[in-house]
Amino acid sequence: MLASTTFSILFWINTSRVKNKQAKLYVRITVNQKRANISLQHRIQIDSWDSIKSQVKGNSINAKFINNYLEQVRLKLFKCYQ
Repeated sequence: MLASTTFSILFWINTSRVKNKQAKLYVRITVNQKRANISLQHRIQIDSWDSIKSQVKGNSINAKFINNYLEQVRLKLFKCYQ
């Protein structure tokens, strides 16, 4: 019998601690229904966050930088899991 494992990565902003309309960016890693939240040490504007796509909206330099950073984090976490 094979044991099935689950793994997911979710990027989210913590809207409970907003300062100047900015919130901290977090990544949630879930493995076999156990979660860990890690702060990514970035603040972003609340209205620029797309919660469905889990990335920053727009084509500005800052949005591209953050989205590229998120993709790098996703790849590193996925490599750690494998």
